[in-house]
Order: sequence, then structure tokens, then C-alpha cells
Amino acid sequence: MKIKVGARGSKLSRKQVEEVMQQLKVDYTVDYLETIGDLDLKSPLGPMDKTDFFTREIDQKVLDRGCDVGIHSAKDLPDPLPKGLQLLALTRGVDSSDSLVIREGKQFKHLKKGAIIGSSSFRRNEVIKRLRSDLKCIEVRGAIDVRLAMLDRGEIDGLVVAEAALIRLGLTARNRMILPDKTAPLQGKLAVIGRNNDKEMEALFHPIDGRHKTKALYLGLNPKHYEKKVVHLPIIEISPRSFDDPAIVSAFADIPDYTHLIFTSKTTVEIFYRYLEKKSFSSADLNGKEVIAVGKVTAKHLQEKEIKVDKIAENETQEGIMHLLALEDMDQSYVFLPQSSKARCALSQTLVLRGVRHQRCILYDTKPKIPSVKPHLESFDEIIFTSPSTIDAFRKIFGRIPMGKKITAVGPVTRSNLRVYL
Repeated sequence: MKIKVGARGSKLSRKQVEEVMQQLKVDYTVDYLETIGDLDLKSPLGPMDKTDFFTREIDQKVLDRGCDVGIHSAKDLPDPLPKGLQLLALTRGVDSSDSLVIREGKQFKHLKKGAIIGSSSFRRNEVIKRLRSDLKCIEVRGAIDVRLAMLDRGEIDGLVVAEAALIRLGLTARNRMILPDKTAPLQGKLAVIGRNNDKEMEALFHPIDGRHKTKALYLGLNPKHYEKKVVHLPIIEISPRSFDDPAIVSAFADIPDYTHLIFTSKTTVEIFYRYLEKKSFSSADLNGKEVIAVGKVTAKHLQEKEIKVDKIAENETQEGIMHLLALEDMDQSYVFLPQSSKARCALSQTLVLRGVRHQRCILYDTKPKIPSVKPHLESFDEIIFTSPSTIDAFRKIFGRIPMGKKITAVGPVTRSNLRVYL
């Protein structure tokens, strides 16, 4: 699959797209668009600061799914971004300075009194005036090459441009001087805009994002409760079974009769609660039953659903649950055990051996989710596996687990599975 990029059609914008995409080494196509800022060369730019004057048409195409991402000069970004979009990456960029370009052989101090300087902002005008109050600043619009042509024809005596533009266009041989003082926020940096919650694009562009030092790739479903900032690339997806599945219908019909409910993952909690509501039960219908959770994260999910947790297995495995129940008299118990189709049978087998009445109910299946574009693993220092399913999916998508990186497993079962491949 090729990445579809939206960008302005100027020479500078084309160079900016190349600068971003060549770092990723992926196939891509570009839809070059004219924005209102390209077409309207008369409106003063001052009132347009922090608006979508130069980005509107590109961002809309991303929202409409005509493009995967938009690439902009970061200083052109509107604030706030349009609803539904996020900043995927802000590059480290190049020189953020402003430069004053003058004709070859000329010197700034020797420019005639009243010489005309082309500019495009009040801020730049103020910098020029502080250097020489006798100079006249006028607003000059258009692409860099158009503005430089005005200088070369003698229509203006100097032109203030971003040094980054000259660098990207290979024009650093031009006669120029770096201007002092602050420049526009984010000048010299490039921005990659994408749709909210597009995890594949987030992971793909993260390596070039200069905002973050974290280089950890999280492969599970939800990093909400993970303790540090990560790039999220879910490579598994959950497929809940039908509400009308006879086994599920039968299991939930016995809700009033269960004495114990055992939850072995946060995903099981989410899907169980969905079924509970569908079957016209609520968390109040679980009052009086002993609710047991594997680990604090699963317990927290239950509590968020207003389900009271009675016991938490500190050892986050089915064996941890067995240890909790080892000394409990369960002769009159009826246990509900909702699980994934890939869950181990250890707990269920123990309950069988003890003669404990129970209902093991498969609520969902887990399968690999193949990203349309694979991120480059060499860009990440750490890879975080959250379940045996993420290990299987990773091997299917990327092949073997790479050496020379920090490999983190969430939970003892995942760690045990990883040892086979390391």
C-alpha cells in the first residue's frame, strides 16, 4: 500500500514532502493542492496568523479520507487544529532563522535610503526597522521563486525569507544576511497531520517526530494503564461472538445463580459488561457474588464499571486465581468464567478436578491485525508485548523478534511465551 499525502504544489512544498517521506522509506503518492492562501495574494497575512489560510483544503482532504496525511510548514498550522485531526509528527527541522536576501554584490549597510524591502509579516518589518529605520517595508506574496524574481528584476531591493526555505530549495549561494531577533514559532519545522486515532500513521511517523524521546512500540489493544508514554500500534483485534450464540445465551441466563465471577483480563471485562447490558442485567445484579480479578488493571476496569471486586490475584495468572481459591470451601459454589477462545484451560481444569460447578464461556476471539504500512522497527528502542496473541501476530507480520532491542512482556504468561523466541 502507498501512503497518500496531501500538500501544497509549490517547489518549496514539494521539497518539504520529499524531506519527510524519504526518512521513512515507504512508497507514497502526493496530491498537490492549491489552498486559499495560494490563490488569494491580496489579503494581508497579519490577520491570517493561526488560521487555516494555507492548510484548509489539505486538511479537509485528510478528513474526507482522500489522503492519509497532510504535510505543512509547521508555522502555517491553525490553532486549534480542525476537529478530527491530530499532529502526528513535528520534525526537528532546519535553521529557524530569517534571512534578508539582497542582489549579488550589494551590502545591507550600503542600500540606498528608502530602499524597498519585501516582507510578509509585521514582525519581520519590525526587525528591519530596528536595523535601519530609513528602509521601507512592503508586503510581498507568492512562492519563493516568484518573490526572488522580483528582487532580481529590481522591483524590490531586499527580500526577507525563512533561511529554511533557502536551504530546502538549494539557494544558500544567494547573497544574504541572517537577521537577529526571534522568528515565527515552529519556523523551519515540518508538520504531519493525520486523522484522530489512526494508529498506523501514528506509528509510521513517530520516528521522525522531534517532540518525543520515547521510542517504545506498544503492540496491545490499549496502553491507557501502561506506566510510560509509547507509540501505540495494535497488531491484534478483538472479535466478540454473537449475542445470540447459544453458549453465551445459556451462560448469561444463569447470572442470578452464580456465586463467583472470575475475570482474567481487562478485555474480558469490557465485553462481559457489553453482554450484561444486552441481556438486560446491570452491575447491581452482581451484588452478593464474589468477584475475583487477575491483577490490578483488570480490577480497575471492573471498578470503572461499578462492579465491586472482592479479591485480586497478585500473581497475574490463572495460577494466581487457583492459589486464592485453594483454601476456599466451594462445594456449593457456581463459578462463571468468561474468557477468550485463546485463554488457557488451566483454571477450568482445576475446577473440574475439585468438582466445582462452573461455566466456562467464550466471549470473543483474538486475531492478528495487519497494518497496511509496517513501521520500521529499527526506529524503536523497545518493543512491548502484552499477550501471547501479540507475540503470534508480531511473528506473522514482522517475522522473527529482533535482537539488540529491549523486549518487554506484560505479565508472566507473556514472558513465558517470549522465552521460546529469544
